[in-house]
Amino acid sequence: MRKQMGWIGIGVLVALFFYLGPAAAAPPDNFTAKMVIGGMTMPMAKMGNKTRSETGMLQGIYTIHDGGAKKTIMISPNSKSYFEQGVETKKAPSVYDHDVVMDKKKIGSETIDGHPSTKSEMTFYHKDTPNQKHHGTVWEAQDLGGLPIRTEMVVPEMKKAGGGGKMVMELKDVKVGAATASMFEVPKDYKKVNSMQELMGMGDIQNMMKQMQKGKLPPKQ
Repeated sequence: MRKQMGWIGIGVLVALFFYLGPAAAAPPDNFTAKMVIGGMTMPMAKMGNKTRSETGMLQGIYTIHDGGAKKTIMISPNSKSYFEQGVETKKAPSVYDHDVVMDKKKIGSETIDGHPSTKSEMTFYHKDTPNQKHHGTVWEAQDLGGLPIRTEMVVPEMKKAGGGGKMVMELKDVKVGAATASMFEVPKDYKKVNSMQELMGMGDIQNMMKQMQKGKLPPKQ
């Protein structure tokens, strides 16, 4: 179940955290933090429309989401390689998209993890699919410039997969202004690969399995 929670709906929740709502001043768009979601803690950073996150499900691999270029880059320091792919913007609405409508209504005030926060209900959807609405609740820390530090989301995909359908995400140990440009760059000596299997070092294993199935075993050393 944890694996399902790790993959289903995380993109939607991450986007919600960085929504720049109709406040008098936009929340800070440069910070580092620990993201807690589905029982997992992931170091993350944000600078402008780029975010970086790590997850224990993919040991030694971190992910960079580039909202401006609409692409995702997965990087492996162990193999000094990276895999790049486009973002499926229509799979689930992201608040980074220009065609997403976001409505927010304040419903109260609470203190979250020591931060005085405004609590609001949120509804968002694609302009071309207004009947496919997504709902959630967000807590924005007033002492952090309105940064969303807690979000509760209803994820339909989780219900279909047999889960409860609700996910909670929080930011801990927030450090505003701590992100640097180098965090979101691929090191120059890293090699680009064509698949996640290659990135994870599984390409050679798969090739060997194919050869074994064909009766062509590698020569003994």
